[in-house]
Amino acid sequence: MTFFSIKNIIDNFSLFSVNGITFVMLVWNMVLAMAPFGFFLLFSSYWHRTKFEKNGQKILAAIFFFLWLIFLPNAAYLIADIRHLLDYCPPGSFVNVCVNGAWEIMFFFVYSVFGWAFLVIYLSQMRALLAEIFNQRTAKMITLLIIPALALGVLFGLTERFNSWDIFIHPLAIFQNLLRYMTSWDYFRNWLAFMAGYYILYFFGATMFKTKLTKN
Repeated sequence: MTFFSIKNIIDNFSLFSVNGITFVMLVWNMVLAMAPFGFFLLFSSYWHRTKFEKNGQKILAAIFFFLWLIFLPNAAYLIADIRHLLDYCPPGSFVNVCVNGAWEIMFFFVYSVFGWAFLVIYLSQMRALLAEIFNQRTAKMITLLIIPALALGVLFGLTERFNSWDIFIHPLAIFQNLLRYMTSWDYFRNWLAFMAGYYILYFFGATMFKTKLTKN
């Protein structure tokens, strides 16, 4: 297959979209959502090989954990993509429902369920590993602290259009937006709502999926 035929296939897929989201963007979001799993594998493998006994190993482990943390919002971001249902029908549609866009309801629901599953799995995996490294109480505490950071990361991507790697490229802009969420009620309210939502989704999902972390 030639380069041009591959390019044509990609271009054709790019034409497919769901309420303005192209196929390429949907796939890209899914790839980013799976990135934390790769960083978790690095972190877990490194722990089982070294036990982080040396200072240099602790520093490298902290880097793996940090990369996992800053890419984690990409998984939870899939849930936020359900927002596209807010305008899936043309203005003036009877009771805001339309036949042509009705299938999008199921599409975005399933798409967001993937984000929910990733969120529960990734947090559960990390919490179990942290319990092995430290103890159950410390693992629970770190998990509780991760979720507010996760919610903030999703909002940064949703409203400010930041990517995970922008923390290295535009750290000042990240800090300025962090201050905005701390000082503006409109921003802080959104943060509180996302925090509450992700807490509920995680703990309900962990219980429903009967992960090892619920058996403490």
